[in-house]
This record gives sequence, C-alpha cells and structure tokens, in this order.
Amino acid sequence: MAVILFLFVSYTNSKVLGGGSEDSKIVPDITITDLNGNTFKFSDYRGKVIILNFWAIWCPPCQIETPHLISLYDRYQKKGLIVLGVAIASGGDEKIKSKVKEWKIPYPVINGDQFPLIQQNFREVRAVPTSYVIDPGGKFYKHYIGFSGTTMTEIERDIQTLLTQKNQGYHEQ
Repeated sequence: MAVILFLFVSYTNSKVLGGGSEDSKIVPDITITDLNGNTFKFSDYRGKVIILNFWAIWCPPCQIETPHLISLYDRYQKKGLIVLGVAIASGGDEKIKSKVKEWKIPYPVINGDQFPLIQQNFREVRAVPTSYVIDPGGKFYKHYIGFSGTTMTEIERDIQTLLTQKNQGYHEQ
C-alpha cells in the first residue's frame, strides 16, 4: 500500500523547487560511466543545457515520463541539450539495459547505485522521477520532483530559456 501511495504521489504531485539548497550552486564535477562504458564528466558539457533525470525500472510515472524526455532530447540535442538518465534502486546493469532497450531510451543512462558520489551530491532526490535542469554555466537551475501533465512543458520552457540565453551571449560565471 505504501508503494502504491508513493507512486501515486509521485505521479500526481510534480513539484518545482527553486531557491533550495542545490539551486544556483555549481554542479559537482563528478565523472561517471554510462551503461555502454562511455565516460561523462559534468565540466565537459559546460555550454550545454543538461537534464539529469533520476528514475527507476519499477516506476510507472518514470515510464510515462520517458517518452517525453526522449522527445525533448530529439528536438533539442542539436541545439545544445544533453539528457542523462540515472537509474536508481533498479538492480544490476543488465536489468537497467533491458529497460533502456524496452523503453527505447537513446540518451546515456548510468546505474546510479554504482556511483555513490551521485547519491551524495544530489541529496534532494527523495522520489522518482526527479529531474534537474543544469544551465550552460554548470549551475543547478531548477529541479522537478515527480511527474505531472505540466512537468515536461515546464522543463521544455526551461530548456528554451537557457538555450536562448546561451545564444544571446550567456557567459559562464
């Protein structure tokens, strides 16, 4: 019953957090490896907008959210968007790879359970899905807890705002 309630709350109660403990701070320069063996270091993507999406293979709202993230990735990748999926509490790499294939996720995915620094530096992740928007200067911009009908609209608005700022001479600080 608690799991069902948790999932229901995650699905129906998407929340945007601003001005919290992580917002406006520089994202720690963590180096991680995705399920395909590719290395990802946050500082290597300065100048890009990053969506860092925490999800789990057992999470129905995550499954509903994923096609929307894929759509955003497809539309904005060439304009400077990076999407990185972080699977947590999802078992081993093979289970996650199977779900990535089933859900047709084209962007990099890591097994977050293998990278304690991810868990330590993203303490606001209390539910899945949780998505962070990171600006081109490498700072936390916003983060979203849960998923609702407006979450992706709000995230897309963030992407457009940040890409527009970048194209109008946004400078890293």
